[in-house]
Amino acid sequence: MRNDVFVALKDVMKVRKVNYKELAARIEMSESGLKKLMAGQDCSLSKLDQICDALNINLAELFSIAQQSSEPVLKLDDKQEALFLKEPIIYHFFTELLSTDGDWKAVVKKHRLDKSESLSMLRSLDKVNLIELGENDRVKLLFKGSDINISSKLGALVSFNIDRYFFEYAQEQFKLEQKTSRGSRGSFYLKKESVTDYLKALDDLQLEFAKRSKREELLYGSEKLESITFMSYLATDFRASDYVFTK
Repeated sequence: MRNDVFVALKDVMKVRKVNYKELAARIEMSESGLKKLMAGQDCSLSKLDQICDALNINLAELFSIAQQSSEPVLKLDDKQEALFLKEPIIYHFFTELLSTDGDWKAVVKKHRLDKSESLSMLRSLDKVNLIELGENDRVKLLFKGSDINISSKLGALVSFNIDRYFFEYAQEQFKLEQKTSRGSRGSFYLKKESVTDYLKALDDLQLEFAKRSKREELLYGSEKLESITFMSYLATDFRASDYVFTK
């Protein structure tokens, strides 16, 4: 964790465009002494707090950035993978649980889900040790984080659950507007294996920029950033969230 904190500190310096000489002057320390401190990753909490003040960031924000850098990635075992392959809707439900820190009732309310079906999905997740379902239907997440390492097979399946609705929607929109487009930003003609590779590449790209988004929001503040919607849905009124839990 200590290494992550100092890596995060260097990121903040870079974003704030503050070099070692300028930072050293702000905290009344020699440049060589500051470099030695950063390289050795050894300083008191009060000194770290002083450095944060000089960079206009608080300790909590710095630790949050560091935590994002070291956030664990969940690798599904065979039973967990098999469950999601059989019931991709449960995969979507689980990712929503991760984003709400296990608040399944918030997921039910957000997506207007059936309570009994939701409890059934929770029991399935409990059986494969992804959550612990306790008394009064309280949920304890057995994984802390938001990143899941999934196979290309599962990636294609869970993406298809949404993408098929998008493609149907998009086709109708293009027909209505009588628009055709081919090339790098238009239509593709691919064999089935290439479509799987394409979807996997999109999943990887989205994951990469989701991680970057978390860090940049903490570093810059959301008010200084551009709001971006997943590229495939950007040009239409299609809302992926409306179809996530469609069987």
